[in-house]
Amino acid sequence: MKALTLSGAWTAALLTACLIGCGGRQGAEYRTAPVKGVVVFQGQPVTAGTISLQPKEVAGAAEGRTGRPASGELQADGSFVLSTYQPGDGAVVGKHRVMFLPKAAGAESYEDRPTPSPYLGLMPKEQEVEIKPGNNELTIELVPMPR
Repeated sequence: MKALTLSGAWTAALLTACLIGCGGRQGAEYRTAPVKGVVVFQGQPVTAGTISLQPKEVAGAAEGRTGRPASGELQADGSFVLSTYQPGDGAVVGKHRVMFLPKAAGAESYEDRPTPSPYLGLMPKEQEVEIKPGNNELTIELVPMPR
């Protein structure tokens, strides 16, 4: 019975070391840079939704491996701070596809329907941004989607 307990402890220690090591390695594999900014539509701040950056080209990355996307919730003043591996760490250095996800107002019961976002049908004017080492500040302008 002692051998089983000791074996279980070794298994748990090995699993913990692997998880810590794998998690640290994954974040270190892709260098991030701080990213903050604002989202506007017709010169006014967009007050609800999410900005997401999907890596497209990352220097030194293996083909097909570009790192995790970064995302950030819009604040009431239209501002955002992006996170990838840790809160506020920014986005992977490289070229990204820009995405905007509008946020609908929630329903309070099953009979209610969510209120559609006033920003539904909008998309980023610039479809791609490049994140460089150091601090990055973005202004993302939304425009109506083409019909």
